[in-house]
Amino acid sequence: MKPMAGFLVIWTFLLLGTDISGYAANPNPPTDGLVGSNYTPAFCVNQVQMWHEFKPEVIEKELAAAKKYFGINTLRVFLHNVNFDQEKDVFLANIEQFLVICDHHGIKPGFVFFDDCWEHSGITLKQKPPVDGLIGGNWAACPQDSERTEANLPKFKAYVQEVIKAHRKDERVLFWEIFNEPLMKLPYTVKLRRLGYEWAKELEPTQPVISCWDDNPETDIVDAHAYSSNFAGWDRQADLNTAKGAVFTEAGARWYTGQGASHGEPVEIIDWLRRRKAAGKSVPGVYLCWEVMVGNVNARWIWGSAPNTPEPTLPWCGLLWPDCTPVSLAESEAVRSYATGEHRALFFDDFQDISPVQPSPKWTGYGSSSSLGVLRLQSGRKVVTGNTQWTDYVVETAAMLKNSTSLAGLLLRANNPGPGRDQLRGYYVGFNTKTLYLGKMNYNWKVLASFDLTKLDSKVTPGAWNLLRVAIQGNRIRVYFNRLHDDDGLRIDYADTEEPVIGSGSIGLQANDGDVWFDNVVVLPIKEWP
Repeated sequence: MKPMAGFLVIWTFLLLGTDISGYAANPNPPTDGLVGSNYTPAFCVNQVQMWHEFKPEVIEKELAAAKKYFGINTLRVFLHNVNFDQEKDVFLANIEQFLVICDHHGIKPGFVFFDDCWEHSGITLKQKPPVDGLIGGNWAACPQDSERTEANLPKFKAYVQEVIKAHRKDERVLFWEIFNEPLMKLPYTVKLRRLGYEWAKELEPTQPVISCWDDNPETDIVDAHAYSSNFAGWDRQADLNTAKGAVFTEAGARWYTGQGASHGEPVEIIDWLRRRKAAGKSVPGVYLCWEVMVGNVNARWIWGSAPNTPEPTLPWCGLLWPDCTPVSLAESEAVRSYATGEHRALFFDDFQDISPVQPSPKWTGYGSSSSLGVLRLQSGRKVVTGNTQWTDYVVETAAMLKNSTSLAGLLLRANNPGPGRDQLRGYYVGFNTKTLYLGKMNYNWKVLASFDLTKLDSKVTPGAWNLLRVAIQGNRIRVYFNRLHDDDGLRIDYADTEEPVIGSGSIGLQANDGDVWFDNVVVLPIKEWP
């Protein structure tokens, strides 16, 4: 009887499964369909500071906002051997506490061990302050160059394996990433990527083990990075190896001042994902716009920016400001509705579904317009949409002046529009390269308030995107324009006390004195205003 009992125990153990083989590559990786971003708290200049000065109350606040506004369900988070080497027990405990916070918000992180980006020397537990304009100026390559020796391979093995060992079957962890953006011309990097993958797989984790770039022998999922609006290239990466599937661990960035095109902004990527799904193709997970927080990593500037470069009109990367409000309400609506199926907007248009010669069917046009990913209004033209019964709402649009004389206009509580420049009853917010205006239109034009834009560090120039947001509630109108890292962007706060106060109406866009492009228009009930 005893041998039989032992046999039954062993057989039952095998039937229940032991995960002895760990994760095996397959066409449907657990990252599919997820949406997130890379995460470092806004106060941190790099990943070492995140884990050394670990602040759970800050992380809780930031992840709650990411969930609320974007529906984020995954994060990519960098680790560093400096923390493991010098404060291992605290470091491992902080990872566990981080997982508890993530789990509370329904977020699954993946962790990155090694990285060839940015600072290869001088990184310790004590960090230097960020320098304006210098993206990634303190980001910590891992390991540091001085540690890249054969003698240190055992300690790097311990670093990888002790972190994974504690969570090798942990459903709260989405993946283990061995190497971010390895410089494959460096023999030590090539060796460390290979060994790191082997060290991880020795533990037979139930999570996939991945590595850049794209498809390679040391990745269970195609690990793609894309910074472009050429989505044919994204499709190529997504379909590189259908036996493994793909995940875009770095997915795009906004259109930066002076650049000729978008680098794959969040709204464009969501449109691309929806199109793939509609076509019956795989829908890879994406980590949008590099980082959750517009913080001290300084990725609001683009690669190659010089120290002390003025802030851009729109941050290149980052979804939330340090106060945990969205950089863009349109991005928030697009990403959250994709991730959760919940639509909060009264109106949304990303102009992705329009031919290059036809105006959007969602708008009533006065004068000709055309669109190809953006709405292009010729001077003297306007378009109107929405419900004349709308009263209190917040509206946001991105706008680009195409000429030095262009005047971009946003119409609020619009009634009785017509083809003429002043054929409208409602309110008007407009800007050129020098001045932001708030006005009232009653088939004529009256300035109510203005703001001198030349006082801002981020100058308004033709060919650069600007973000205009207006909250209208009762007789109060608040105008936000090109927020900076250290202010809230409020430029005009005005109460209209002169009758007739226009109490309701639709919205519109207008171009005067030169052509204007518009993009990503959203209207939200005032209760949804952050």
